[in-house]
Amino acid sequence: MEEFSNEERSYFDWFSDKYKVIARAGEGTFSTVYKAVDLNRIDADNSYCNTAIKNITMTSSPMRVIEELKFLKLLNGEKNVIPLINVMRFEDQIVAVFPFFASTDFREYLEMCTLSDIRSYLRELLIAVEHTHKNNIIHRDIKPSNFLYNKDEKTGYLIDFGLAQKLKQEKVDVKETNKVKKTPTVTFFNSVVSKSTQPPGYYQTDTRPHMKAHRAGTRGFRAPEILFRNSNQSTSIDMWSVGVIFLILLTKQYPFFNSLDDNDALVEIACLFGNNEMRKIAKYHNRIWKTNIESIPNNKIPFKSLIKRLNPTFKIDDSAISLLDKMLELYPEKRITATEALEHPFFQNPQ
Repeated sequence: MEEFSNEERSYFDWFSDKYKVIARAGEGTFSTVYKAVDLNRIDADNSYCNTAIKNITMTSSPMRVIEELKFLKLLNGEKNVIPLINVMRFEDQIVAVFPFFASTDFREYLEMCTLSDIRSYLRELLIAVEHTHKNNIIHRDIKPSNFLYNKDEKTGYLIDFGLAQKLKQEKVDVKETNKVKKTPTVTFFNSVVSKSTQPPGYYQTDTRPHMKAHRAGTRGFRAPEILFRNSNQSTSIDMWSVGVIFLILLTKQYPFFNSLDDNDALVEIACLFGNNEMRKIAKYHNRIWKTNIESIPNNKIPFKSLIKRLNPTFKIDDSAISLLDKMLELYPEKRITATEALEHPFFQNPQ
């Protein structure tokens, strides 16, 4: 039995007749998740059902909590979206109960996955994303830790709709989620920037008013339109995030993007797409792209070349590169949808 603080034990008391907490499963900015057993439900083998209890902190926006629960109810636990079993409230405390899912650690999976494994992982994720988008919901925080995947069962659940919003919803908080844990394995961007004879790049001084836009999400997974602060955002931002996960799986570099702020994130994207494309996409978003990092290429680095450089022993086929190109498309209206992605030859005609 895991040791809990006195505060935690006191907190568990008000639902101890329904659930017995046995371990701490995870902690985020706005919540803590515990593994528990449901004392009122028995499995076929006469053992208690395991559940995941999400304690939503008092500092979280009440409207955000309501929206998250509404979205989960609407999605109804279908198509690889985590089912909501129960919601409990005691005074100012809110608890959401989900089935406990034994998932594979993403870093461990990354080390061992083959192209076939990647195909299975990505298909399961896209099924959840498609279901979410068909219900006019933007998840806004798709990343490996928000997709619980079991490599043996080849199934997964999309979780954490705390930053999600209805499509065309006008207002949403812009708080940022947890930072991605850094590792020293990513050297691609450092190698590019270190070649420059100038200090790191920055935007040209711009006297125009700052553009206000939704910026929620996790660093490293935000789409260009978020970084350029374009207020016209759609479900395509989720597809960029899926593309980043796909790139991570193919290169075995996690995290792939390591930036500390939006400007640095754009510089990292420029290292892949080149200054010529960055100038065009900046203009598309009514912005100006200028940098003094001389070593950033003018033209895009082909993803096939990038993957061969970072993961030279990995066998890849052209359909994977084609799908990656369509996911990591700078222009949101040209970016592939989840439905289109599931119909892509990468899934339909595996080589």
